[in-house]
Amino acid sequence: MKHQAFSFEIKDLLIQFVAAFDDIIIKRFNDKREEVNKIQVRYVYSPKQRVLYDIVNRSQNLTLPVVAVSIASVSRDNERVFNKLAGFYFNKTSSETDRGATSAHIKAPVPVNIGINMSIISKYQSDMDQILSNFVPYNDPYIVISWKIPNEAKLSVPQEIRSEILWDGNISLKYPEDMGANEKYRLTADTTFIIKGWLFKDLNAQDSAPNIFFINSNFINESISNLTLLQQLSNY
Repeated sequence: MKHQAFSFEIKDLLIQFVAAFDDIIIKRFNDKREEVNKIQVRYVYSPKQRVLYDIVNRSQNLTLPVVAVSIASVSRDNERVFNKLAGFYFNKTSSETDRGATSAHIKAPVPVNIGINMSIISKYQSDMDQILSNFVPYNDPYIVISWKIPNEAKLSVPQEIRSEILWDGNISLKYPEDMGANEKYRLTADTTFIIKGWLFKDLNAQDSAPNIFFINSNFINESISNLTLLQQLSNY
């Protein structure tokens, strides 16, 4: 464990997750269902309890609607373990002038499932309905995000990784039941996702080998009759 295997994989996957959802524009309508305003939904990386505290605390400037995202768990995915030892080779950038002259052995990464909690907090039912309608039809029940093998591998050509984001298909809605005189009305919706990502072993401790560009061989011309004779002999 001397080498620290850290390449920002979880952070990059979480950024990709939020980027896949963080473009929700909801509309406000009048009693004739005519659009009168548009509002962009704010995404924050924080547990729901912390967001609710900031909403209650009047000194904070957190307005509704807001979507809170946080990591719930990280677990090893046994079903995606295909080889613990072999790994794979890729062309490596050894210097600025000598690109792809060597191949680096990258050890097999560990497949992990990253559990994500998503909490939606809004003031109006119409806002909640629009936010749910923004992602539910497309997560049926999953989407796929694209990222790359971390830069620490120093590959000559970036290699794409595609990770599935699996939605559990359930949304738990909660309405305020006991409210004080000074409390504001708000409703919440909770759901969960699983990001099927990878954690790499130390990419800086690689075994490199030079690539083969030329093979020196001596070729001798042979007549067709000789080749036919050799073929017949090989059949015996």
